[in-house]
Amino acid sequence: MKRGFTLIELIMVIVIIGIIASVVGYILLGAVQGWTFKAKRNDILWDGRLAINRMVREIREIKDLTSVTTASSSQFRFTNINNNSITYSLSGANLNRTKDGAANILAQNVSSLSFTYYDSSGASIATPTVSPSSTDIRRVRINITLTNGGQNFYAQSDSVPRNF
Repeated sequence: MKRGFTLIELIMVIVIIGIIASVVGYILLGAVQGWTFKAKRNDILWDGRLAINRMVREIREIKDLTSVTTASSSQFRFTNINNNSITYSLSGANLNRTKDGAANILAQNVSSLSFTYYDSSGASIATPTVSPSSTDIRRVRINITLTNGGQNFYAQSDSVPRNF
């Protein structure tokens, strides 16, 4: 008597291995998608937090009341205590920080950036007074939204200049 496998037994083993491989592949695909989701989410969280923290910190260091030169809803320019001219603006999907004419990307994948200005009574200022006159800005609110892979990160923070 010869020993071996029948064709039916071989087909059954191939089908069972195929089913097991499909289940394992589906589980691995879910894990890879979860990892990708988390990686993209961490990227925009990190970029957003870093950008807004830096802007808040530097706005606190505005030199004096006549050091704000541009204060629009999409751009903010001022001179800090070290006499550096700093500008924050959005160019495409990049949040730019320009220091003394040299532009650097502060954050990428930025879908919106806006500044809101408040006076000493806490009222919103539609058109702030800027240099050469003394500014009426006493608080700056920064709103930023980053988008990456269908995920959004929204951050808002206020900064009060120390020297006002």
